[in-house]
Amino acid sequence: MPSYVVYSAPSTEPVTIAEVKAHARIDAENEEPVPSAVTVALGSGVGNVDNGAHRYRCTFVTADGETSGGIISAAVTVVDKAVNGKVSLSAIPVGGSLVTSRKIYRTAAGGSTYLLLATIADNTTTTYTDNIADSSLGAEAPSTNTTGDPLLNMLIKSARQHAEMLLRRYLITQTIDLYLDSFPLWEIVLPPLQSVTSITYTDQNGDTQTVSASDYLVDENSYPARITPAYGKVWPTSREQTNAVKVRFVAGYGAASAVPQCIKNWMLMRIKTLYEARDEVATVSGTIAFPSHFVDGLLDPERVWGY
Repeated sequence: MPSYVVYSAPSTEPVTIAEVKAHARIDAENEEPVPSAVTVALGSGVGNVDNGAHRYRCTFVTADGETSGGIISAAVTVVDKAVNGKVSLSAIPVGGSLVTSRKIYRTAAGGSTYLLLATIADNTTTTYTDNIADSSLGAEAPSTNTTGDPLLNMLIKSARQHAEMLLRRYLITQTIDLYLDSFPLWEIVLPPLQSVTSITYTDQNGDTQTVSASDYLVDENSYPARITPAYGKVWPTSREQTNAVKVRFVAGYGAASAVPQCIKNWMLMRIKTLYEARDEVATVSGTIAFPSHFVDGLLDPERVWGY
């Protein structure tokens, strides 16, 4: 029997936390709240903060993401950095128990975009001295809260994996290893794919060999996809052992934007049901009620049949 193993998992999911919350009508209570404003004041002595008005805001960082920028501080103006070129920050907000670090963002002199100033790698420190020039500021503060509810992240992944099983295809770009005990007589059948990275096998001596890409043809236009020997070629002889042949291929529609809407709709319905019904069965008025089947017909346009 063929065995599929994910070699490189997708870096994103077909639907976002925000889409799930909007569909399931989940409010912001499931996110880490944004920080309150930090207190700012001019420091003393020569410093590197550019002359002009600056404002600050913070974010909270958890294992699941980062909040959007918090409440904006009052402005602090550096008139002559050769005299007072530092800014003292105090009352830096402390987050909840899930917060692992905090980030401070600052505008350039007279600016309105908040750029990364510093990362505080704890959830206890409440003071910081800014002595950074505008040219050394980093990335822009996030505009969305990605801390999310860890449960929703888990349910999104679960729904995507369930859809992939039902569809017999992968959704977001990822790399898969197919293991076979031996080469077939003719074609290797695969889920819809983007490309084949390599075909390797264990030869009679127990050594790993790579089949030349010129020795086989990839039919990525068929559903399912197929790999066959090139004209005048045959598959090599592998050692008689389990998983003697490995086909590494890239599959998926592409980015989340390329996944058909019918699949996304199915996922949103699936996730909402999983979120609201946390058990396999539910008891309603003393009666055990089994959940009805999901609207699996939404997946039919993208199903792969025949393997």
